[in-house]
Amino acid sequence: MWRPRYMCLVIVSVLVYAYVPAKAQQPLPDQDADHGHDHHAGTDAKVPWYTWDALFDPDFHGKQYADTTLKGFHQYDFYQKGSQFYGSKGNTGHATRPLYFTPGRDGFHLHKYDLYPHYLHTFDSVRFYKPDHVFSELFYVLGSDREQMFYAKHNQRLHEHVYGGFKYKSVNSPGRYGNMDARNSNFMLYAEAQPWDDYHVAGSFIINRIFNTESGGLEDPEAFEEDEVQAFMVLDNADTRLRDIGFRIEQSYKPAFSGTGQNDTVDNVRGLNLGELRHAFSYKRESYVFEHASAPSSYFYEDAEPFNELSTLDSTVVHQVNNTLRWTNLADGSKEGSLIRYSLYVDHLLLSVRQPLLETNEEDELPEDNGEALFRERFSQFKPGVRIMSDPKRTLAFDGFANYTLGGYNDQDYQAGGSISGRKQDSGFRLSLQAAYTESEAPYFMQHMRSNYVRWENEFRKSRTLHFGIRFQHAAFRLEGNYYLLNRALFLDTEGYPVQHDHSFPVFSAGISSRLDIGSFKTHHRVIAQFVDEDHYERLPGILSHHTLYGEFSLFDDALFAHTGIDIRYNAPYKPMNYMPMVRHFSLQDDYETDHDMLVDIFVNAQISRARLFVKFEHVLGWLTDHPPVYEIPFYPLPEAMFKFGVSWMFFN
Repeated sequence: MWRPRYMCLVIVSVLVYAYVPAKAQQPLPDQDADHGHDHHAGTDAKVPWYTWDALFDPDFHGKQYADTTLKGFHQYDFYQKGSQFYGSKGNTGHATRPLYFTPGRDGFHLHKYDLYPHYLHTFDSVRFYKPDHVFSELFYVLGSDREQMFYAKHNQRLHEHVYGGFKYKSVNSPGRYGNMDARNSNFMLYAEAQPWDDYHVAGSFIINRIFNTESGGLEDPEAFEEDEVQAFMVLDNADTRLRDIGFRIEQSYKPAFSGTGQNDTVDNVRGLNLGELRHAFSYKRESYVFEHASAPSSYFYEDAEPFNELSTLDSTVVHQVNNTLRWTNLADGSKEGSLIRYSLYVDHLLLSVRQPLLETNEEDELPEDNGEALFRERFSQFKPGVRIMSDPKRTLAFDGFANYTLGGYNDQDYQAGGSISGRKQDSGFRLSLQAAYTESEAPYFMQHMRSNYVRWENEFRKSRTLHFGIRFQHAAFRLEGNYYLLNRALFLDTEGYPVQHDHSFPVFSAGISSRLDIGSFKTHHRVIAQFVDEDHYERLPGILSHHTLYGEFSLFDDALFAHTGIDIRYNAPYKPMNYMPMVRHFSLQDDYETDHDMLVDIFVNAQISRARLFVKFEHVLGWLTDHPPVYEIPFYPLPEAMFKFGVSWMFFN
């Protein structure tokens, strides 16, 4: 392992280097977006795509372009597309945990965090591509121990104002160690049309399947570190299965009377502007199953009494029906666009949650499913809200929002917040300030859990979060700082039970991102420092960093372009969170503290015409040095020194 003084030297060097002038600097792309287009792929590679908001409100939400670049192409794992700061179980397709502070999600959710970020298709992740003709891509990764990842997407212009496409992706990986199989598959179908100027409609259909074998981690980490053959796992025959299916349809209509019409040249003004009406309808069915064909392990919840002492079959099914009606004012006809955009909406959500009722009273009249008694809860809730924003392209811009929930599971939840930003014309400098306050109900599984291993019924009070943030962005770097004040925060203790603080405590975080190019030498850096003033809460590393350094060159009269370099990830010492597979949450643990963990990968990315490929050697320090395994989640060892190969082929006609 690297010693602390070496890591401090690396971090200080990066922070100093961020201010050194560099040639050919480009604006830092957003960490969570798929950006850019590479001139190496040709002009036909510039295919725009839109989110739901950008599709229906392009004036205030910009389009982005299909990623055809080599930058970061070797970061093949689906969850790496969003962030490098996640703790994993060492095999693709399994649950991951963010290692940077996030206050959780608002609204109704079963879990506090998304367990499979970027593995699952969601309504929010739909991208509506608008190619001139056709845009398709095939992507395939082959790794050691028979690891395979694949996706295929196709997008086509079906008519003058009609576009459609689909995306399929899968993970098939048995894992290097026992009981870590992953067999995941996901399918997404989407289309959008604008048959006339005043009417726009879009829809998506999604199917997700997660089939993971759960090992529960190493039973004896010390024995494993002495002899890898002794890789005995806590759970010998357990599975997690997730299935969800859903569809969403959204449409907009712009009512207007008389006037010159949208296609005329006289100031593009309507006679009577009544704004735009949008309606979205969605349905989603989620099912979660944990099955263990052997007797429940005493490693988890040793003080609890299993309902079935021979095997486990727990399941939860959730149905959601959502309707949202929104009114938004339109452009005022001026050449610069609307000064202020108003959006008023009301959201209605119907929920049905079904779990096995393991303990019943004889007088209860309960529904049955295949002979199994069920516990069902139904909720109906309304959420009115408002958003006011100015054109983000202006020198001074602002954005504010507020919403309140009436009835249902999230009754009396509310949010309010906003941001203000300013930029200096033609300078690349931009400063923004954010503030928000949220009061929200606990995730459903923290309030109500009915499993063979453990059962609880809680009445937690609503959690409160106050947030202030500042961000300064330049062409070469981005600085940001955040202050959170948490009140009644929720987490799982060392025994795996949910608890709630009865007081407030702060969380601080600061980060710097930089993209610096000097000739053919390119570097990308991101460093995050965070501090939680409370030990009895979720644990996070105090410092995280990710660095990519590579050289860019071309061969054969620019027929081949390539990047070759290294990727470095670093986490400061801390006590990582345990994963509890039967309740699908992360909990505290006091038995293990990480070292100064540094993971180094060597990669080569290459591009020939429309084909991209990478060759990657992961975790080379495990091959070059003799040090203990890295456990990002105890006790799931990250595989050492693994070889990966991937290829992508794009089609634009």
